[in-house]
Parts: sequence; C-alpha cells; structure tokens
Amino acid sequence: MRFRRLCVFDTKPFFSFRHIFKLLNRDIRAKLDVTSPFKVAKPVDHMSRVLKKISLFNGLTQAELESLARIATERTYRKHTFVFMEGEQRDAVFFIEAGVVKVFKIDEEGNEQIISLLKKGDMFPHVGFFDNVPYPGTAEVVQDCRLLVIHVNDFNELLMDNPRIAIQVMKVMEQKIIELQQRLQALLSGDVFRKVVHLLLRLAAEYGEKRADGVFIAVPMTNRDFANMVGTSRESVNRTLNQLKKDKLLDIDRQGILIYDLNALKVHNL
Repeated sequence: MRFRRLCVFDTKPFFSFRHIFKLLNRDIRAKLDVTSPFKVAKPVDHMSRVLKKISLFNGLTQAELESLARIATERTYRKHTFVFMEGEQRDAVFFIEAGVVKVFKIDEEGNEQIISLLKKGDMFPHVGFFDNVPYPGTAEVVQDCRLLVIHVNDFNELLMDNPRIAIQVMKVMEQKIIELQQRLQALLSGDVFRKVVHLLLRLAAEYGEKRADGVFIAVPMTNRDFANMVGTSRESVNRTLNQLKKDKLLDIDRQGILIYDLNALKVHNL
C-alpha cells in the first residue's frame, strides 16, 4: 500500500502532508483509470502530422513518420495531474504537443526542488535510455497538456534503427546539461534578487511572447515555485517580486508573468 510506504517509520524519505495528499490523489485517479497514457490512439496520418512538428522528428521521411506514428499515442492531461512519479518504473518517453510540465524532486524535508519547466516540443525524461532505471523525478502538469507517448522499448529500438534520431537525442541531452550547469552557476553566485531576475530572464527567453505592453510568460507560477527554482525561501522571493512590481517592471497573476520592460530588467542582472 502506498500510504504504508509513506509512514514516518519507513526507511524511504519522509514527505510533507501536501505531497502525501498528492500521492494519495494519484492513487485514486489511477483506480479511475483517467491518466493512463497508453489508451488513446489516433489515425496514423494525424499522428504523422503531429510528430513532424516535434523537432526531434522533423527530418524523417513520410514513411518513417508513419512507422513512428504506429507506436505513438496521444494523451491529454489536466492541470495539476501527474504524468509520472519519482521512483516509478520507467515505461515511456514523452513529447509535449501542447502545454507545460514541471519536473521536480522532493528533498529530505518534503520540499519540491524544481528541476525543469518543459514546453511544447520538449522531450522528457532525459535519462535512462537503454537502462532499466525508474523515473528520476516527478512530472506534474502546469498547464493542460497534450503529450505524445512512446513506450521506452519501442523508443530504444527507434534509436538503434535510426542514427539521425539518436544524434538528435544526444544533442537534446547535451543542451539540458548546459542549461543545468548555467542554473547551478546562477544558484551559487549572486544574492536572491539577482537569482530571481536571472530566472525571470530565462523564462522570458524560453516562454516569452512579445505583446504591445511587454513580454508575457504564459506559465502560471506561485511564489513557492519561484523559491524552489532559485533555492531560497518564499519570503525572500515575495520581497523581491514586490520590489520589481513597485519598480513597475512586471506584474504577476494566475495567467502568468508580464514583464513591462525586458531591457530594464536585464540591467538588474548586471
């Protein structure tokens, strides 16, 4: 039973009540069979068109896309549902057709440590190919998502049969390593203010949409999410964001983040 594994007397890491509730909630959804990623099959021609929009596959021939479409399925996930949980047996590779997913780990005190925010066109997880290892983190939907799902064994065979895709996967993994190195450097240097500004600039570069009133980041994030991503307290993040709002550099609501003057924000990062 999952609840027994979460008991404080167990040898596994202790989770906060918030995460215990999430895990129990996932158990309920699993019994209702509403999150299984392997149930919705679409016509091959539809799946081929969708797959072609994924950068990893846009160099394939039509015949190759159709072969790939036969082993891929499409799933829709609601906001706040889980795609997979840390430690679960890894059985699939996911590609984001639409929406945003966050991947996080839980520290010894039960706090989320956000590893990455993933957007349209991204693949996840980025580890464990040709290796029977569990999922390295928990993937939770931030915005309603449509995901393409390929069973891990099928994906491994795809990599062995198609060197072009294998090379593209290696490039994706290399880019993720570079991004993590940059994030680590940002976390180890600078004060909280600069860490938050650096994160805002990175979100603007990856998710920002230019509008007449500024750059809008359509990723709803709480102050707790900010704190988890920069490795500081929520109170420190609150003070920093309030200062940026007071300086009329940005505004935040449930829909996302609006940066009024990106260049002015960059000055704060110097």
